[in-house]
Amino acid sequence: MRTIPLDDSNLDEAIDFIARLNQIKAHNIGYLSESAKEITADVRALQPPEGFGRIIVSDREKLVGLLGVELDIELGRCWLYGPLVENEDWDSIADLLYDAVLSFLPPEISDQEIYCHKQNVRLQGFALRQGFTFHSEGAVLTLDAGQKGHLPNPNSLEFVEEHNDQFIALHARLFPNTYYSGEQLIKLAEDDDKRLFIHLVDASLVGYVFTQGREAYKDGYIDFIGVDERFRRQGIATNLVANALNWFFQYPYVEKVTLTVNTENTPAMRMYQKIGFKMESMSPSYRKRI
Repeated sequence: MRTIPLDDSNLDEAIDFIARLNQIKAHNIGYLSESAKEITADVRALQPPEGFGRIIVSDREKLVGLLGVELDIELGRCWLYGPLVENEDWDSIADLLYDAVLSFLPPEISDQEIYCHKQNVRLQGFALRQGFTFHSEGAVLTLDAGQKGHLPNPNSLEFVEEHNDQFIALHARLFPNTYYSGEQLIKLAEDDDKRLFIHLVDASLVGYVFTQGREAYKDGYIDFIGVDERFRRQGIATNLVANALNWFFQYPYVEKVTLTVNTENTPAMRMYQKIGFKMESMSPSYRKRI
């Protein structure tokens, strides 16, 4: 067997491989969809400089394993898309892929993360064997269009530049070292398919939600929702979600809204379920510092 780069020459084969395996819970990688169309968009986004990948082919030129990587040099973190392996010698092939990727990681990367379906026990075993530790368990929740429960009239505001400093400070406090900084979210919110809604109390920014429409997935995704600790349990988070849903469902392609929440965040779980969100899957994540 040999390890070769994931590039345009083998990309279509790799996407077919991912699409087939990711539909199986025992192989599922949480970062990736189950649709070839959506996977195509995700994998193309992993090309340099954002990321790259490696695949393993057998002596019969059959693809038997793949490991993709997404990089954030500024944050110093990478996200491992896999390993995905279809071979009885799963552990050895997964280790070969990981070693190959390690040899190409930029020196700025100090943190690694793996995220998979709860039934993907082989990948969880791989993570622990390679020195990763359990980080958290996320519940993937979805809400079909038209199925939301009673919500207040949305009265939060769209983000404006005068709140830059307040927003950046609140986001950094609520989500330290996360995958998007406050500055990045402000920049992203300039795109037509993304929105940043904020909630003010006496001119102070106390809550926000960052959302994006994903036409390839036919859904809207809530990336971040945060409320200042001093103003929780006052319905602010529910109001922010109402704004997000109201914005999402103006687009004909949005068939559902998706989000991920830490299973230990009981108040948030209750709020989403009251609104009408349903559990779709549970996925653990593992992290390693190198």
